[in-house]
Formats: sequence, structure tokens, C-alpha cells
Amino acid sequence: MGKYSPLLEKYLFGVMCLLAVCILLCLVRAILGPRYTDRVLALNVICTLVILLICILSCLLEEVYLVDVAILYGLLNLLAIALLSRVAIGHHREERRKKP
Repeated sequence: MGKYSPLLEKYLFGVMCLLAVCILLCLVRAILGPRYTDRVLALNVICTLVILLICILSCLLEEVYLVDVAILYGLLNLLAIALLSRVAIGHHREERRKKP
């Protein structure tokens, strides 16, 4: 942690706190809904904010492997959102067929 100036370290810590607050707000949106698409979008934003948080933490701790973890997390996020979107589209099409 000695690589950065104390002011920059405080700034990055503040940004991490701001990201944590944004994650909590998105979590509230994911729980309350009201639609399925709102929940999926909130989960996608949460994952993106966590990736940013991991990258900032990687800079502060000077641990390069955390960037690899963030990339892997991003790929898993992409697969999860694609799967959830496919399920939502299939469910929507099925409900359309049921209506006369």
C-alpha cells in the first residue's frame, strides 16, 4: 500500500465505499422488483459494480491476481445474464401462446 499517496488511498477508499452503497441500492431494487426484467438488470449492475470494486482493491493491495478474479467474475456474469434472459424470453413466449 505504500505505492500511492495517502490522499489517493483515501480517495480510492471513498470510491469503494460509494460503490458499496450503490451495490446496496441495487440490491434493494433487485428485491423489490416490480418486474422480472428489473431484477435481472439490477443483478447485472451489482455484478458490474463488484468487478469495479475488485479492480480498485487490486490496485490498493498491489495484488495482480485479483484482476484475473474480476475477469472471471465478469465472464460468469455474462453467462448468468444470458441464461436468465433466455429463461425470461422463453417464459414470455409461453405466456403469449396461452392467451387466445
